[in-house]
Amino acid sequence: MKREPYKLSLAVDKDTFYEEEIQAVPYIFPNNSVQVYPGETIFIEVEQENGAIKKMTAVKENKDPQKTLVISFAQTTKNKAHESMMLKIKNPFSQTLKYKASIFLFKQKKWTPTDVYPIEPGLFGIEIWPDLITSIGVGDWSFQSK
Repeated sequence: MKREPYKLSLAVDKDTFYEEEIQAVPYIFPNNSVQVYPGETIFIEVEQENGAIKKMTAVKENKDPQKTLVISFAQTTKNKAHESMMLKIKNPFSQTLKYKASIFLFKQKKWTPTDVYPIEPGLFGIEIWPDLITSIGVGDWSFQSK
């Protein structure tokens, strides 16, 4: 499944906005990494075997909540100016979910690895950054062995 093309618009300060034309590209890349833009919520169905992720598929709606990751990325603003960015991932599984993330920083205009915490079973993982981030890549998914 591909995302529909659209215009991304983010508040920089009360007078400035960052805009980018987002192209129709797949949500999931061949290595199971997922690129998420601010304002998006993506549903990823995960097929696993013996605790190993075998396949990830982007779906339009969450029809199977027991095996679907819910990934959302959002900007918070205050008085029409950037305040923070928030990544939220729902782990529906009975094991702790580990992943890695890289953020595309507005000021540096480059991808930078960032630290994220594993997500406990059945909970949401929430990460917040003060930087203006135009996109985030999440991947290298695995379940933490007990």
